[in-house]
Amino acid sequence: MKAKKTSPYHHGNLKEALLQTALERIACDGIDTITLRDLTQRLGTSRSAVYRHFSSKEALILGVIEKGYEQLDYLFTPIFQDKTRSVDERFEAMGRAYLDFAIEHPNVYRLLFGEQYRQERERLCDYKNETQAAGLYALVGLLVEAQEVGIIAEGNPMVQAATVWASIHGLASLLIDGHLLMSDNLEAIYTYSQGVLLQGLRSFTLP
Repeated sequence: MKAKKTSPYHHGNLKEALLQTALERIACDGIDTITLRDLTQRLGTSRSAVYRHFSSKEALILGVIEKGYEQLDYLFTPIFQDKTRSVDERFEAMGRAYLDFAIEHPNVYRLLFGEQYRQERERLCDYKNETQAAGLYALVGLLVEAQEVGIIAEGNPMVQAATVWASIHGLASLLIDGHLLMSDNLEAIYTYSQGVLLQGLRSFTLP
């Protein structure tokens, strides 16, 4: 007799497998390719098992967004908190990591920061809550440190963080959406934009 096959998704592992598989599918083929039926077939499980974790595609997508934010926090927070590197080095590494993530995972990036699902994201992540926006507050902490050592001008670090994020996000969005057709000069563009941003932070004092 053949041994009975057992599912590898006992003890709560199916939910994580669904989220990870959906995230990989979005990265490769975009958000519109995701269906619960497709994920069920890919994971070799039953639809009833899937529905115990996610009642709809929309519920699954919200879980994927939350997981995507967690991955960004895991990517950025160690960079911000690495005290073996100078503030300037961490600032530069943060920008590069953000840009690389957008370029390498444009579909996921659009899901996390695009207009679609914006209202749902706002319910998921309260930027006033440090535990829900760990990456943002790690950037704020880096800017506070930069102020303390005199690298940038004193000011509201949350306003400074929003300005930094807007600058890097704008560059990333232009690149992945094909509006900035200078990918062969990306290194020069990035270096220049970071230099301009840091120079502004050093010299401009908020009223």
